[in-house]
Amino acid sequence: MSLDPQLRALLGAVRRRIRQYIVVDSLLAIAALVLMAFWLGLAIDFLPVRLGGTEMPRSARTILLVGVGLAVMVLVVKLLANRLRKPLRDDSLAILVERHHPELAGRLVTAVQLTQPNRTSDSHEPALLQKVHDDAVAVVDQIEPRRIFRFQPLWRKAWVVGPLGIALIAFAVVSPSAFGRAAGRLLLLSDSPWPRQAALAMVGVELPSVTADENESGVAELVEFVDLTMRLPQGSSGALRVLASAEGAVVPDVCTVYYVTDDGNRGQANMRRVGRVVDGQQAFILDGPPLAGLSESVRISVRGLDSRLDDYYIEAVPPPAITSMKVVTSDPAYLQPRGDDTQTAQGSPARQTDYQSGLRIREGSQVQLVGESTVPLGAVDVRLVRGNEVAEQVVAEIEQDASGFRIRIDDMRKPATIVVVPRDKTGITAQLPYRYFLGVVIDDEPEIAMRLRGIGTAITPIAKLPVAGKVTDDYEIDMAKLELGIVAPAPADDATVEPKESGIAKLEQAAPGTTTAEPIRADRDGNFEMLLDLRELAEQARLVLPEIEGNQAGGAINLIGEVSDRYDLQGSHQVKSELFRLEIVTADRLLALLERRELALRARLEQAIDETRGLRDSLDLLRREADQPVNATATIAQTEPAAIEDVRREQILRLRAQQNGLQASKTSDELSGIAASLDDLLEEMQNNRVDSVDRRERIGSGVRDPLRAIVAGDLAKLIRQIGDAESNAAEPIAVAEKTGQAVQTAEDVLLQLTAVLEKMLDLESFNEILDMFRELIESQDGLLDETKKEQKRKTLELFD
Repeated sequence: MSLDPQLRALLGAVRRRIRQYIVVDSLLAIAALVLMAFWLGLAIDFLPVRLGGTEMPRSARTILLVGVGLAVMVLVVKLLANRLRKPLRDDSLAILVERHHPELAGRLVTAVQLTQPNRTSDSHEPALLQKVHDDAVAVVDQIEPRRIFRFQPLWRKAWVVGPLGIALIAFAVVSPSAFGRAAGRLLLLSDSPWPRQAALAMVGVELPSVTADENESGVAELVEFVDLTMRLPQGSSGALRVLASAEGAVVPDVCTVYYVTDDGNRGQANMRRVGRVVDGQQAFILDGPPLAGLSESVRISVRGLDSRLDDYYIEAVPPPAITSMKVVTSDPAYLQPRGDDTQTAQGSPARQTDYQSGLRIREGSQVQLVGESTVPLGAVDVRLVRGNEVAEQVVAEIEQDASGFRIRIDDMRKPATIVVVPRDKTGITAQLPYRYFLGVVIDDEPEIAMRLRGIGTAITPIAKLPVAGKVTDDYEIDMAKLELGIVAPAPADDATVEPKESGIAKLEQAAPGTTTAEPIRADRDGNFEMLLDLRELAEQARLVLPEIEGNQAGGAINLIGEVSDRYDLQGSHQVKSELFRLEIVTADRLLALLERRELALRARLEQAIDETRGLRDSLDLLRREADQPVNATATIAQTEPAAIEDVRREQILRLRAQQNGLQASKTSDELSGIAASLDDLLEEMQNNRVDSVDRRERIGSGVRDPLRAIVAGDLAKLIRQIGDAESNAAEPIAVAEKTGQAVQTAEDVLLQLTAVLEKMLDLESFNEILDMFRELIESQDGLLDETKKEQKRKTLELFD
């Protein structure tokens, strides 16, 4: 028996509807997944942009696209392919129908199962089977296949797919460009960014330039990012610049820089607006952290409204630094050793030393600065400032291995400041110029100082001139000599004094035979002593001395020293000493001049004797005051305590003893000066060859030696006694005793000085006799001259 066609049609309709249900359910699930993934990806990709973030990176979009594709494949396999592949048997469909139609009471299942072919295990009555079959066919028209399906799952998926689908259609209709951009970014993985309200553009970092030229140093130079990367020197302080477009975009009120250092330190800083909109661009600048005093690499992002500049990396690299500087110098030619004058400074031995503050170079030397750097160098900017001159650029030579450099300075004559800024091969410069100051040891002119010993302003034609002095130079004396020149006597009516400059000019322009020169031979320290004998020079015909007749002037001798060194950079160093002008006189005239000086010394001795008398009287007064009772010398009220009176008296005694001691020391110095002046007189007479034994004994043994004996003997004893009285001022009795001894010593000094004065008076009387004799001789010479002139006149009258 076969199944009734109506029942078979019912089961076929149910089977068809089940398959349709599977397809619709799978498609709705897949559509819901795709639409949800689209809107979720769009939100993740677009919403951060509106909040100031960035688009979803391509990697994330790729993961999302691959994930959605895999999920769709899973849904197709599980919800569609696997379910459609499962067979729907008639008995299973009959059971499904009877589950939702209880009124069938198992007839449909029984009819389906018992009518299946190849079913032999069941035993039944055919009539009964027919009855069941007919009953099932009878209620077929009452069966509704839709009742066996639950449409809630479909409706739930439809409520998801419907709004999302409608929104997608509306999005595509309202903003096709945005829909296309979203589809391109999510499906085609396009990198086209979402349009933004604000538009920021990275300019770069303005970094103050560091150069050796002070006029150019500090000028900002722009460093741009290359592939979002930039290299800046450590310690630099740059300013980050960003431009915001004002044409078709909104200018942000503020731009914020977010940064993270390589050490993980994070932070943010607001950029400040600079000026107004210019050429449709508004500038923003950041001149603080993290770029102020950059110490480590940093990664930055800039945000302004919904525009963002991301993943800019600033690498902090160590700037080049000069680790050492050596100074190599070569001396100029004038400092070369003797015998090497032809050797140039370039060929002279070089000296090398480490640079240090205050280093000074010899004038005219050639200098090389040899520096070493911490990194390979690409260039070195050098400026040289000599004194107050304008800075000049100097070319630095880079070593082959780029580890150092050389700076050459020829002819170092002025102090110089060398400003050096090293630059590595990538253009990174040192952040501060290196300054090296080199002083110059200026070659000073040589010096000559000399004096005449035992010679006054007047000399005889046969005098000896003892010259002592010293010649010095900072390096080496090349020439030193003494020059003597004869100056002709001036006319009798010319009373003007010849200035020093005129005397030097005459000496330099004198005719042959009137000048001579003697080389100076100094010792290691430059000291020299020479004796110029006028008589020997005249005998050798090296100097022609004028003849002196009677009392007429005999002219003068100019004596001057000259010294020079080997300096040859700017002229030469020739220095002359003080000019000594010595008047040439006769021996008698010289003695007359010396006698006048003796008179002056006698006056000084008389004054010293008067002062010694005053000293004696003052000491005697001090002795009497020390002997008197306290109340007799007190100058204060009688009501004062005795202790105060003792202190006052001690102070008075000490003060007066000090005054007497000062007077005694003054007298000692004066007498020593008189003795020294007498020594000069004797030495001057000896050098002028007018000395005699009697005169030397009278001045030396009669006056000079006694004065020195007095100074070294009783006068020194007097000074000690006064000092003892001063030290015992607290004991009036001791003061009186010491002062009494000092008074006696002062009396002895007075007696001795008086004896010396009488000796000088005897010398004066002797000199007066000599003056009278000289006047007689001069009168006789004058009378003879007048007689000769008268005779000559009368002889001439005979021929008239």
